[in-house]
Amino acid sequence: MSEPIMKKLPELGLFPNEPAWFTDIRKTALKNYRNTKLPRFAKVHYEDWQLGELTTQVKPSIDQEMDCSTNDYILCTLATALMKHEKLVEKYYLQKALTTLTDRLVNFSTAFVNAGSFLYIPANTKLTKPILLPENSKTKFEQEISHNLIILGEGAQATIGIQSNGAGTAKTGHRISEIVLEANSHLNLINLDDFTAAQPIYLNRQASVGENAHLNWSIGSFSDGNVIAEMNAELVGRRAVATINNAAITSGKQTQGMNTRVTNFAPHSVGKIRQRGVILDESRLVFNGIGKIIHGAHGTIAEQENRILMLSDKASGDANPILLIDENDVEAGHAASVGRLDKKQLYYLMSRGLSKPTAKRLVVRGFIGELAKEIANPQIRQSFQKSLERKLPNA
Repeated sequence: MSEPIMKKLPELGLFPNEPAWFTDIRKTALKNYRNTKLPRFAKVHYEDWQLGELTTQVKPSIDQEMDCSTNDYILCTLATALMKHEKLVEKYYLQKALTTLTDRLVNFSTAFVNAGSFLYIPANTKLTKPILLPENSKTKFEQEISHNLIILGEGAQATIGIQSNGAGTAKTGHRISEIVLEANSHLNLINLDDFTAAQPIYLNRQASVGENAHLNWSIGSFSDGNVIAEMNAELVGRRAVATINNAAITSGKQTQGMNTRVTNFAPHSVGKIRQRGVILDESRLVFNGIGKIIHGAHGTIAEQENRILMLSDKASGDANPILLIDENDVEAGHAASVGRLDKKQLYYLMSRGLSKPTAKRLVVRGFIGELAKEIANPQIRQSFQKSLERKLPNA
């Protein structure tokens, strides 16, 4: 990693007319970067993936001036938002969802962010049509380091679908997302990850859920390459509700490691984690589910379920449920399993005239597809199922 590049970029900024406060955040992150460690993903060894390293000189992505705003909401690139909606960005950027730069990858991504989207839905805006955000890599020969900021004002309602892939030629991908739900807002959020095998990916998605706000979050982790991902929902308001549904499939020799966390900060909040994974070939999948209840968050509910289905003798997987409870008046529970295909179920399907490969696909569809039921929008659900089918040619 070139020390001159490390020193030069935060001083110049990577966005046109970048405000001083934003550049100052870069400088702080760069300073922290040198003194922090890589985040821990239990039972995942990713240290040689070159994440958190400059493999080339970082430049802004080519779509930095995109603006797709309507009368109902603001939607543009982060670079455009810094010029047109600076006060809004300053109010929320690293202020509510992701508030501390704790590890090396977060600091690296913050210091060298060169892309990203900004979506703001004003208070009491109730959208009937979903917002579909393709999150495609448009950088060429450069590293992609993006930061997305999604805000729902008080009482707002929306469905947002984000389909991510790695169509560019970047050697690594770093993507941070901040999602802020103000009081009484409702968000159905669907992340569909379909990255190619060409680049290892670091994902960090943080949500802040306010009083009486509801977050229904579905994630399809169907990438082909190595991925580490942090998904975190913090229930900061009374009666806040968050459900994270994560469906993952690994194949080939890829590794996917996922830390999925819901933290109950406020009384009478409800947090649920449901993860289903299928492992093919010689791949590896690790689910780390963390439910945490802070002292004073009485009357809360924290539940999680982590299940992995193995379809190969050479595959490996772990489902690690963790409950951290510092309050008495709560409901908390977890379930975890790692197992192979049910031979009786397979035999039953084959006895009805199905071939073994077809029977296997049906079992996997049923196992993973249960989470697809949570996706109400037909168009987004169809994309989910299409990516699922693409990952199962050899199942």
